[in-house]
Amino acid sequence: MSLRKTELLAPAGNMESLKAAVAGGCDAVYMGLTCFSARAFAGNFTHDQFLEAIAWCHPRDVRIYVTINTMLYETEMENVRKEVQFLYENDVDGILVQDMGLFHYIRTCFPDLDVHCSTQMHIHNLNGVRKMKEEGAARVVLARETPISLIKEAVKTGVEIEVFVYGAICISYSGQCLFSAATKNRSANRGMCAQCCRLQYFKQDRSHFKQGDYILSPKDLNVIDSLPQLLEAGVASLKIEGRMKRPEYVYLVTKTFREAIDAWYEGKPYQISREREKQLELMFNRGFSKGHLFNQDVTSRMSQYRPNHRGVTIGSVVSCAKGKVTVRLSDTLHQHDGMRILSHPKDVGLQAVRIEKNGKLVNQGNSGDTVVLTIPADARVRKGDPLQKTTDVVLIDSIDQMIADTKRCASVSVSCTGKVNEPLTIAIQDDRGNTVTVVSDQLCQKPQKAPLSAERIEAALCKTADLPIRVDTCTIACEDLFLPVSILNETRRKAMEHLVALRTTLHHRNGMQPYDVTIHDPGKPQARLIVHSDQPLQLSDPLTWNVTDGNHENGVMPVIAENYDDNTPLHNCILSSMGDFHVPHEHVFAGMTCNIANSYAVAYFLKQGCDGVILSSEVSDDQCQALIEAFKKRYGFEPPVYKMVYGTRKIMYIKDCFASDQSNLSDLHGNIYKVEKKNGITVIDEPDVFTDQNTHAYGSYLIVSSDSGRITDIVEEAYEETSERIQGVH
Repeated sequence: MSLRKTELLAPAGNMESLKAAVAGGCDAVYMGLTCFSARAFAGNFTHDQFLEAIAWCHPRDVRIYVTINTMLYETEMENVRKEVQFLYENDVDGILVQDMGLFHYIRTCFPDLDVHCSTQMHIHNLNGVRKMKEEGAARVVLARETPISLIKEAVKTGVEIEVFVYGAICISYSGQCLFSAATKNRSANRGMCAQCCRLQYFKQDRSHFKQGDYILSPKDLNVIDSLPQLLEAGVASLKIEGRMKRPEYVYLVTKTFREAIDAWYEGKPYQISREREKQLELMFNRGFSKGHLFNQDVTSRMSQYRPNHRGVTIGSVVSCAKGKVTVRLSDTLHQHDGMRILSHPKDVGLQAVRIEKNGKLVNQGNSGDTVVLTIPADARVRKGDPLQKTTDVVLIDSIDQMIADTKRCASVSVSCTGKVNEPLTIAIQDDRGNTVTVVSDQLCQKPQKAPLSAERIEAALCKTADLPIRVDTCTIACEDLFLPVSILNETRRKAMEHLVALRTTLHHRNGMQPYDVTIHDPGKPQARLIVHSDQPLQLSDPLTWNVTDGNHENGVMPVIAENYDDNTPLHNCILSSMGDFHVPHEHVFAGMTCNIANSYAVAYFLKQGCDGVILSSEVSDDQCQALIEAFKKRYGFEPPVYKMVYGTRKIMYIKDCFASDQSNLSDLHGNIYKVEKKNGITVIDEPDVFTDQNTHAYGSYLIVSSDSGRITDIVEEAYEETSERIQGVH
């Protein structure tokens, strides 16, 4: 059992959601600034708004973690360093990071700042957890695919473990999805995911899947009923997803988990009510599952019939005329509620602006009523189609009122002493041990008539206005005296504001340290070309290294698969994730799935003993040039980096199979995606071969397969381009 109470961590996409999370009872919030956040389309926070958030949260015993959890290009590093320094100097509680270059920079320059490994870092095994503990991570946010059995072992390593417990989940391992980048030019690794998993896909012959057209769309996560297992395991933080969600969603989910966590610590059972379940469903749901966390099977995890908010069923269509639909209600409908009729070929969204009952306009329909609603004139619905409520205005209004009425405060003790011809002294102490003493600007006077009564003094001292404190005890030790109440109030106000200011600053830090990092030149690898293939190739040229996907002695380590012995050094292979670097290794390369895109990241992996580094395929030729130039300027030699120039990339790695009988998918545009399954992992290939130029990197990386055609020609062309550049430059 955890000695420290498990933290409830809530999302904050903007200031309204942050206040909703605090009102709901969270222990911490996570947010993004306007740049470098994996939720680029959330409201996010400016610098001024961040300062406002700190001033709101810290006095109320709520911590703030900021997400800088995108892959970072060289041209962004100067700005991201400034962002980190700003956060450090303004008392952020921790920073969530994906990029290993940024991680190493923060640990070097700000050693007294907590760094959390974002789920985008793809820490999915015990070796990954152990490695990041060694590197100084304060916390690891495990991949959503991690089962409870592995979580229990991860907690035993001693590093804090954070686990998602509610909200949307990705079908692919986070940090390993290139689907959006490859097909929509919107990088999920840079916070701009186009949610390709929520689109329609078909069999290669364009026929439909029996499960539904949204074959890649998972349900939302909800483990409220299994929360005791996570608490017993000693998980440090329970994380709610939802930085893109409305404040009412944030409040309701946070409040629900707060109640469940508190009940467990009090030794009481917690059973969520059907009314609360319904409210959560109305806020947002694609259906709920316990995901991989509690080993639910694929049919329980997936929402392949609809990819969007389901709401709750409140009736069905009786009949339809042009612009009107008659429905039989099975639950309450309020005027201005949002609805959706589940129909074919597409759903019909509508709002209950007009509700007609028995030929009259009403502002509410009840269960059993037959009502007429207005729909778009071209909408096509059928008898029996379900009517779903997707927004309940009465529920929204009631939650807004609860948020407004909640005043989360810290308990304080106030004492007051006063003597004639001396200033009045007010002292305030809080539960953290902070003590503030303030004296009045005016001396106490001998009363000419009635003295200032103890009751009057206490009433003045217990006023807190809008400050986040509450007076629990008040001690008064005053002679008979007189002092204007305005002076008493002003003295109290100064004392309380000073105390709140003390509570706002949680950390007393040592200041930024210099980035004094030396990288020794490992020498250049002999091979200028790395060719990754699914079969052995006859490549005799010493400037070409051939790696075979599989268990070949010189093979590339499969991404995800855990098939190596921790005691046997890895050698002559490409490492794919941070867990691989916990194993002894020699003559290895950092692989493309490590998402390396800047000179600091290159430096980090060279310090790990890599002979060379394969950059992310999302790095452009210009970004590659900027990386190399910055590296040479900082460390004094040209880095042995490789750039992908040809091949079909793996754009999704999925734990388990989502459609076990298919080897291909087709999208609405006719693109065909190859689907491979092995070792419990489903891999989806991009539909078209990726090609790019390389005019700056030391070497090139190619992915070829038996169905690529003219493999030898492809390799020779890449070799000739590299040779010409070598001769031209050297």
